[in-house]
Amino acid sequence: MGATSEKLRGSVVGVVGVCIFVGFAALLGLAAFWSLESNTPLIFPICASLFLAVITPMTVIAVRHQVRLSRIKLIDVFAKTFGLSTKPPLPLHGGAAPDLNDPKTVVSFEFVKGKYYVDLDLKSEDPRLEDLPRFPMMLHADWMLLLCALPFMGLSAFGVFVLFAPAADILNSGGSVSAWLWPSMLALGGLPSAAVADAAAAAAQHVNVLTVAAVAFAGAYFYCLRLLLRAVASFDLSPVTFLRAFAHMVMATTLAVVIYRVFPSAEGVTATAKEYYQALSGVTVVPATTVTDSGGGVKSFWLILSFALGFVPEAAIQYVLQKAGFRFKARYDEVETHAGTIPVTILDGVDSPTAFRLEESNVFEVQNLATLNPIMLHVESPFGIYQTIDWVAQAQLCTVVGPERFFALKMLNIRTIFDLERAVLSDESTSEVQIAVGAILTSPCDRDRACLAAFGLPPGPTQPHGRSRQWSISWS
Repeated sequence: MGATSEKLRGSVVGVVGVCIFVGFAALLGLAAFWSLESNTPLIFPICASLFLAVITPMTVIAVRHQVRLSRIKLIDVFAKTFGLSTKPPLPLHGGAAPDLNDPKTVVSFEFVKGKYYVDLDLKSEDPRLEDLPRFPMMLHADWMLLLCALPFMGLSAFGVFVLFAPAADILNSGGSVSAWLWPSMLALGGLPSAAVADAAAAAAQHVNVLTVAAVAFAGAYFYCLRLLLRAVASFDLSPVTFLRAFAHMVMATTLAVVIYRVFPSAEGVTATAKEYYQALSGVTVVPATTVTDSGGGVKSFWLILSFALGFVPEAAIQYVLQKAGFRFKARYDEVETHAGTIPVTILDGVDSPTAFRLEESNVFEVQNLATLNPIMLHVESPFGIYQTIDWVAQAQLCTVVGPERFFALKMLNIRTIFDLERAVLSDESTSEVQIAVGAILTSPCDRDRACLAAFGLPPGPTQPHGRSRQWSISWS
């Protein structure tokens, strides 16, 4: 009876808390509507800002809770199927840690349980599925996520409102929005005094900067949505994720505006590049005429560039450093030519749609899959446990020997790291098999030859006992 009343109290607290939070956000929307002279065309921008800035993050937190519940149920089924312990990996209220020598305790499985049990507010040392809260916002962890999402929600509300606000209310000096959206130093600072004194030119420049900032914010917001959805899918959504999304939107929007102020047109980029070239060449620098472009509007390529600077993380910083010619530390680019990533589609059973689904678990190449916990991948994806174990074993073999030798070993029916161990180290292994495997592992391939030649290294050593190499791997 006590557990039932505790769950009921938690459910009531969660529902009441959500209602209060949503009601407070709605009151803020009504206050904003009244402060803007109750202008009817502003109803949609205000509703859109409340939905995208408040409802969307709360929905993400609710989906995270549902993902936790479904995967804990899958963990319980997995444990009962294979006779493993279903207790939390660490005691919730002190006590002894699980015995790692117990056959029911598997370290890889303990990591999986720890990921989903670590922030649960459970009082029982041996919790059951019935003890888990069925609804979101009943855990302290959910409320901490919502609290840390407040900066993201506030900035998103403002950006979405400006993005969807009627142009007339922003462009016209007498509009309800333009009355409090004054030009800032970021928009007009550094312009000639004559341009600042000209009200029409200053207003046009201000509108151009707002346009660039709004489009960059749209790109940053879509990037943050993708970031949040991927974090939910892999169950690594944390308060830092929301703070990172907030920082990305601020950085991307600000840098897009700064870059636009420096290079408002393609002509400005070309002129600045000429100045840098003249300075590096020792030629007398002829200063280029500053292109303010205040009355010409935003060029079409800036609409695409602004969205790209917001959507692609760190692209804005890289663009600024590239155009400025700054090099804080030289990159050893020659190494990257010989360090290409290996796609997971070279593994048996992994096609393009499967590789796309694996990206939800942060698997983008073979090395990522080789270091992944197969039980974790099974719990967090629709793939079976035997399938994930096979993929991880294939990826480990490919990572160790390289893709060329990986395909060569498959000709000997050695397709996983366990097959290689049995072929070489087991009691049933023969000298013929060991020689064949050794010939493949020590044979040169195109990547080895190119790497040795690029770094001026001598060819690899020959086989012992004067044995000639029986394999020469060459893949086009």
